[in-house]
Amino acid sequence: MDAPRHLRISGEIQVFDQIFTAAGAVADEVRVGVSTSTLAIRAGDVMNHLMVDLSVDGDSFETFTAGPGTLGVTVSRVREALSIGEPDDLVQFSLKAASGALEITINGISRTVDLEPVELLRNPPNIPPVELPATAHFDQGDFKFALRAAKKANDRFDLTVDPDAGELRFEAVGDTDSMVYRREATDLVAFDPADVQAAFDADLATSVSKGLPSGANRVLHIGDELPLVVKSQFPDADGACQFIIAPKMPEE
Repeated sequence: MDAPRHLRISGEIQVFDQIFTAAGAVADEVRVGVSTSTLAIRAGDVMNHLMVDLSVDGDSFETFTAGPGTLGVTVSRVREALSIGEPDDLVQFSLKAASGALEITINGISRTVDLEPVELLRNPPNIPPVELPATAHFDQGDFKFALRAAKKANDRFDLTVDPDAGELRFEAVGDTDSMVYRREATDLVAFDPADVQAAFDADLATSVSKGLPSGANRVLHIGDELPLVVKSQFPDADGACQFIIAPKMPEE
């Protein structure tokens, strides 16, 4: 889809920073889809081992006036422009159609960020719906702690749900050390167990943890040797994001 004919969106810096932090966990150059009422990003890494899918309603912003279209955005440049302000400062994004650039204005300071040709960026990945039988709701700190502990033992970990024991386990086995982190229903915000197990790359999972919005629970949907889906709401906006992490195969 071509670039929007017009775009003027304003809101608190923290809302935009959460959006682009999530996108940047997967890729630095992304397609930003804009409709008359929604901003959305769907992107994957080079091998589609890690994907993100997010959408934020236009009502989440102070102003949202846009035509439908797609923008090619370099995430790091946008986040650098946002970094000059405080989280609750107002920022305005305006499209300069003639020059093919975004103008980002904060506290009277305007910065122009060139857009990338959309046709040169990777197509958004197809994310088919997958039924995953187990669900666990973590608070932010607990999920981060589990991944940090697993990564210290190995660059991959097993995520196991044991309904008979009534627990979820993060397990990692290294050359000399191993770790296991058990969470029962009372340790979690919510828990719907099923008999499943899959292995994942600790670095990819850590990128997801860093990319998820601060201040929101992490909802894990887990299947047997299937991709892990990690979801979170945007606490400061009407929207949500989900990450999909491909499983590590036994022979890897």
